[in-house]
Amino acid sequence: MGKIYEALERAQQKVESVSPPVPEPEKPSEEKAQRVLVTIDSPGSPIAECFRFLRTSITRPLDGKPPRTVLVTSPLSGDGKTFVACNLAATLSQGMDEWVLLVDCDLRKPQVHHVFGFHSCREGLSTHLAEDVPLPKLLKRTEIEKLTILPGGNSTTRPAELLTSTKMRAFIREVRDRYPDRFVLFDSTPLELAPETFALANEVDAVLLVIRRGRTPRHAVDRAMDRIHKEKLLGIVFNAYDKPIRAYRKYPSYKAYGEPEPKKGSR
Repeated sequence: MGKIYEALERAQQKVESVSPPVPEPEKPSEEKAQRVLVTIDSPGSPIAECFRFLRTSITRPLDGKPPRTVLVTSPLSGDGKTFVACNLAATLSQGMDEWVLLVDCDLRKPQVHHVFGFHSCREGLSTHLAEDVPLPKLLKRTEIEKLTILPGGNSTTRPAELLTSTKMRAFIREVRDRYPDRFVLFDSTPLELAPETFALANEVDAVLLVIRRGRTPRHAVDRAMDRIHKEKLLGIVFNAYDKPIRAYRKYPSYKAYGEPEPKKGSR
């Protein structure tokens, strides 16, 4: 059982003198309808290597301490923020010391649970905020040992009100302060399409902005960056930019760096 899940369960038991039994977390379906975890399915690929570079820049920053709460967002829909959030979470959790909680804050269009093989998640962050459902009942253990997700849930018609509430701010502080040795990633709605993301950006340690080559308009990028405090902006992920990958493929030994060379005459 993941450490995040166990810690939350213990904390809940302290608050309630008689706690109802916590059910076993739902196991992911073997059916992988929306599988985009390239860092798991293709660990030797150039894209997976790019995510390892991103992991290093987050966990080993040149200045200061690593940010423990990171919001992943984008200017517009379709830029690839969920793809980046899920693969970054998977890559971070593959580190020797890192444990990760991935929270789906896109309550308008939650997708994180689909990526990890959960196909029926009506309950999640929205249920916790609106109905005070304890977190241990909502967390989902993934196939990756040190990665837990909190789905967004689809049981709310008030996403902006919930995500800008005092309870949401308290939730962010709680997961940050309770788990000082863990990373918490938040996948949020696009900055240009919903007001709640701007409020969330002010509560986390850092913001990662995802833009898509050939799709995200420059004016949308400029407006999104104007809404993020400069000291909060961790960096920009240029999604679908394949020039480094093309260069990577020029070197036969980089097919999977460190992999033994094939024997002569073998196919």
